[in-house]
Amino acid sequence: MSRIFIALTPDEVLYKEIIGIKSQLKELLLKDSVVTWTQKKHHHITINFVGPMEPEQIEEMYSNLGEIEVLGAALKLEVTGINYFPNENSHVLVANISIPTQLQKLHNQVQALVSQIGFDVDQKGYKPHITLARFKNKARPFKELIILEKPIKTSFSYLDVYESNFESGKTIHKMIKRFNF
Repeated sequence: MSRIFIALTPDEVLYKEIIGIKSQLKELLLKDSVVTWTQKKHHHITINFVGPMEPEQIEEMYSNLGEIEVLGAALKLEVTGINYFPNENSHVLVANISIPTQLQKLHNQVQALVSQIGFDVDQKGYKPHITLARFKNKARPFKELIILEKPIKTSFSYLDVYESNFESGKTIHKMIKRFNF
């Protein structure tokens, strides 16, 4: 069984912006802080974490994902800020993403599709983000967080399916299928 999630993958322009943000944050690290930075190839915006799936369930999901439509040629989003996730006491640092109507509709469509296949859907409010780093200590590892001067505008034209596995104590994400909007 494969652990599956559905996500949006940043393009090279957004990757460069994220790398720039992480570089600024690295300069704000407190001495002796231990932070695990998310690798570039693992940056994504999760739409739905499905969980373990059998091959036939994945195929059923594929046939339904191809029918999802987004108004317009691309899904336009903004990175609005940097914060801890899911709250101030957490050990994950993220880039927050705006939730325009198009993104909420996409999330709802994917949730409905996953539910039809027989999987539970997340009942918590959807909080799109890109994970930048993780840390274990309760003490904050940064002197301060950077404040974006203005939102970072980006767009997505694809919906991606990823397989997530643990290898040598690390989580590895591998894109296994891409769907055009």
